[in-house]
Amino acid sequence: MHLLLIRHGQSTNNALANQGGNAYTTGRLPDPELTELGHRQAHALADWIPGVDPRPTHIYCSPMSRTLQTAAPMADALDLPIGVKSMLHERPGPVQVTSDGPRAHPGSSRSVLAAHSPRAVLDPDITEDGWYHDDIETPAHAVERANRIASWLISAHADDDVVAWVGHGAIGALTLETIIAPQRAAQLADYPTGTEPWWFNLANTSTSMIEIHPNSCEVHWINRVDHLVVAGMVHGARASATGNPGTR
Repeated sequence: MHLLLIRHGQSTNNALANQGGNAYTTGRLPDPELTELGHRQAHALADWIPGVDPRPTHIYCSPMSRTLQTAAPMADALDLPIGVKSMLHERPGPVQVTSDGPRAHPGSSRSVLAAHSPRAVLDPDITEDGWYHDDIETPAHAVERANRIASWLISAHADDDVVAWVGHGAIGALTLETIIAPQRAAQLADYPTGTEPWWFNLANTSTSMIEIHPNSCEVHWINRVDHLVVAGMVHGARASATGNPGTR
């Protein structure tokens, strides 16, 4: 099977992180939506995605507004449903800023998420009371979840399936690491978020394609933004740090 991992478009939390200082830590939302730029990135992706070879046969995303809003125009372009799966959420889960510090948040309700696209097919565990009922996820738990995601991708799909996962920078990178180099990925369980000694930097709406075989994998590309180049939103090539690594 082929896995096409796509990071969501710019979210309001991403925009806060770009401001520097404590804007992100004090103003972040548990379930931010896309910015105006993020929506333009998503539509550029939707214009480009029908030309991808092999063409996606499935679309999945997390129960977070930014991935659903990114997936919606792409699903329209490909005429596919969007499987919304709670397992695919960003690490460390939805987090709410309180006067007593960060706290785990249940996430947005089923009706709020469904309103983003009529193509959304939500997991049964996504209810009106939200979908996240754990503590803030630890690095070790994130590594374990990345293993579960990788196992599900392989076991739930046929050899000729092309799975487009509209996901997140952190759990997406960790899952890529798990598929490509599982022993190295396991070592990341010992590192708090933002201190990892190696990482895949995934830009907003970047695409990464991996072909997965029973006992091996082939990396076709990582972190491509061709659609943004075609749309005139990116010029040339630029390498930069991820900014605030805590926003992973």
